[in-house]
Amino acid sequence: MNRLFTGITLGFLALAAAAGFGLVTSCNIAGGGGSGAMGGLNLLLTDGPTDEWSQIVVVIKSVSLRGDGWTEVWKADTADPAAGKVNLVDLSTVVSILQKATIPVGTYDRLRLVIDTDPASMTLVTDDGATIDPADVTVVDPSGRGEITVELDPWVTVEEGKDTNLLVDFDLAHPLSIVNLDGKVTISLKVRHKLLPRRLASIQFARTIGDITAAATDLTAFTVKTPQGAEITFGVNADTIYVDADANAAGTFEGLRALAGTGAALVASNMNADGSLYARRVWYAAEMATLPQFTPEGLVRRVGDNWFTVMKKRTEALSAGSRYHRCDWSSETVFVDANTVWTFHDQPMGTGTSVLAHIARGFRVEVTFADPEASPKVAATVNVRTAHAEGLVTSATADNFTFGWWDRTRTMVYSAVADHTFGWWFYGLPSGRSTAVADFIEAVDQARAARLWLFACANLYWDAAGTRWVVEDLVLAPLRLHDFTRITTGYTAASGTMVVSTYDCWDRTTPVDMTVALDTTGDLQTVVGSFVWNGQTNLATFTLPVLPADWEALLTPAVQRVKIWVRPVKADTAWSWHAYSVIAYTFVR
Repeated sequence: MNRLFTGITLGFLALAAAAGFGLVTSCNIAGGGGSGAMGGLNLLLTDGPTDEWSQIVVVIKSVSLRGDGWTEVWKADTADPAAGKVNLVDLSTVVSILQKATIPVGTYDRLRLVIDTDPASMTLVTDDGATIDPADVTVVDPSGRGEITVELDPWVTVEEGKDTNLLVDFDLAHPLSIVNLDGKVTISLKVRHKLLPRRLASIQFARTIGDITAAATDLTAFTVKTPQGAEITFGVNADTIYVDADANAAGTFEGLRALAGTGAALVASNMNADGSLYARRVWYAAEMATLPQFTPEGLVRRVGDNWFTVMKKRTEALSAGSRYHRCDWSSETVFVDANTVWTFHDQPMGTGTSVLAHIARGFRVEVTFADPEASPKVAATVNVRTAHAEGLVTSATADNFTFGWWDRTRTMVYSAVADHTFGWWFYGLPSGRSTAVADFIEAVDQARAARLWLFACANLYWDAAGTRWVVEDLVLAPLRLHDFTRITTGYTAASGTMVVSTYDCWDRTTPVDMTVALDTTGDLQTVVGSFVWNGQTNLATFTLPVLPADWEALLTPAVQRVKIWVRPVKADTAWSWHAYSVIAYTFVR
């Protein structure tokens, strides 16, 4: 069978670059100047959730920023197999620190990542455990160099003597990240600059593992060098919990300091309001391989009556005393008994197996074991770090909304917890977060009137008083039109719209006409792509983005198949439908 039908195509295309035709880049960027002044930059990585994959492992080779010229912020050590290796699924809902760099002060407007495009360097594992053979992976690399260029909006300013945080999002949740057409799958990794949340303390960091390089004599901080080569300093205080992993007992800062220069640490951390990091829990040992086996931390994959499985990362030295490491990911089964203590952000949730009714796939947890050496492993404590739910919003009222899937729904309550009150926005527009429930109800009604499925992701917060999950943030997903949608009136630049004939998504038979606007300006510009399959040569061509100047020629009734994702937009009192993305499919027989 042709590789086109069995392979997975990876296209490394930046979302900001794909929509970059409407962006204006100034030539007056001040960065990397000759003053010699330097500032700090924390390079952070995160990712949107996906339920279709358990591993999407890629290797980042380098990261640079553009000021007056390009400044290399980080480069992988080619001699270290673990350097730059990132499982994008493992970054779901959390932030990982790739580098703490010192760079020239100034303003930077672009970021450039270089990815290893050799399929043999990647690991792709589906959610059901099937590993994709590298021979079935085709890498689409438009630059020929594995480069992804991202517009930084707003620009990043590095100041002398201060630390600046830059968060980069590998966006698996974007509708174009994974495009599947009749078994032919295109994974087009979207990368974007993501603004930090309002409360820096709410950022959930992936655990940091590495060699202990220094520890302050005044007992206030210690430094860890990660397998990626980043040296990260963590502050500590009286609330920091230490665990001596070698002794399987409570530890101390002095015990950690004794291993400076020889031992390793695993750190669970958060960020202070000033952007500095503090360690809330630290495991230390003479050998790095001891640490991950002591306590798993990661995404919940399955939940049973008295157990759950969690995906964890394992990092170990290549050989005793080696400064090089290897890492991999696997699932571990954790059992729960009557003594297991549950918390959410260290707030009590309850004890025992009954709490499992509140735990779901995709939650991120950290676990300590009653006896790390015993088998099976039983949890002493489970701390839920992030919780979310996904599904269809089918109706909304002033008090709650109905949420779930076709065969099961539940009532979700808007959060009224102090500092965690309900807010909502359309995907890609976090700056438009609204607390207006009435506007949310109206948006839901628009989707129902158009007979479209309104999917959403709800970020949950534990309401201890009500002993229930409540919705703090609700992100409305792009609404996908029916697969049999056809263009009936072609796009024109003069109108900025096209007319399509689609179908009622609920009964799948009633025709519906819809006028769809395509945006070339504003905060969220439409991304148009073209997929052409030639039956004579058995080759496919995927073009992304197709620039606005070519939209009139492409988006016509002659297109045989089109996939469109939309959102409702309100101007004054009128609503209209705007496209997130449009993919036109042409088949040449």
